[in-house]
Amino acid sequence: MNARPPSQTTVPVVDLSDPPQAVAGQVSRACADWGFFQLVGHGLDPALLAAVTAEARAFFAGPPAAKRALARSRENPWGYYDRELTKNRRDKKEIFDIGPDLAAERVAGDVFAGDTPFPDWRPQLKPVARAYVAACEALSFRLLRLVATGLGAPADALAEAFEGVHTSFLRLNHYPTRDPADATADRPAGLGIHHHTDAGALTLLLTDGRPGLEVLKDDVWRPVDPAPGGLIVNIGDMAQVWSNDAYRAPLHRVLAMEAEERLSLAYFFNPAYAAVIRPLPEVVRPDAPARYRNLGWSEFRRRRAEGDFADHGAEVQISDYRLPA
Repeated sequence: MNARPPSQTTVPVVDLSDPPQAVAGQVSRACADWGFFQLVGHGLDPALLAAVTAEARAFFAGPPAAKRALARSRENPWGYYDRELTKNRRDKKEIFDIGPDLAAERVAGDVFAGDTPFPDWRPQLKPVARAYVAACEALSFRLLRLVATGLGAPADALAEAFEGVHTSFLRLNHYPTRDPADATADRPAGLGIHHHTDAGALTLLLTDGRPGLEVLKDDVWRPVDPAPGGLIVNIGDMAQVWSNDAYRAPLHRVLAMEAEERLSLAYFFNPAYAAVIRPLPEVVRPDAPARYRNLGWSEFRRRRAEGDFADHGAEVQISDYRLPA
């Protein structure tokens, strides 16, 4: 590709402890220019971040047979998996997905239904992960208000998409140097994660500090090296629809680890199952008509989940919901 000279060559850093007006402007510019930003001053307890990282590392260090006994399925999307597909290509990674704690509030036919099979050999994983999820949820709602105001909408304009029970979840990612599914996979692995956009609203990423994540910016793959003590935040497909393409969900990928393993924890902040996503009225004008038809989150997420688990045809993309020009 021929690269255009970029205005900035590194992902911007947003300090959430700065004055609110300054933070709002920084988030808006980052969403418009990169779709990514480093978040510092976020207020999450460093002890909690260390504890959840340690639990994730200990889980992936467990015996392969013990981990595969917790494998997810098409019927229950939560648990362990080492053969995930992105863009119909297998990733060189293993994951453990932790679903919402929704036992009493499930929707019939909900793709998110099912209990997370926490390992009895890591009894602290569940409480520590649940505490981290609660912290990420509160932080995500703060960021959601900034996304809304950056688009000229009231701060609470996007909150209704998360009313009731939202479908956010936590994914533990391990990128080993050896393919974890060598003996059980039907195709070779390539990158750690192949290029993709995230399906939901926002993603909060905690890493072990090792490089590997890259974002496509100005037709060049650029590293996203984590700031010490910070989180990496990116917007997803739903934010792109809300913004009517003012914000673009960024293509990103993770390189395959060859010399040193890598660990990350991704909190996917996703709408409620019944939410219908459409461009905000504030970004739709006669000279900028709505570019997307109404999008049911349940349908979009179900189709994306099926493509991740197994090869069921082309993976659904946000462009499938774009209106003709």
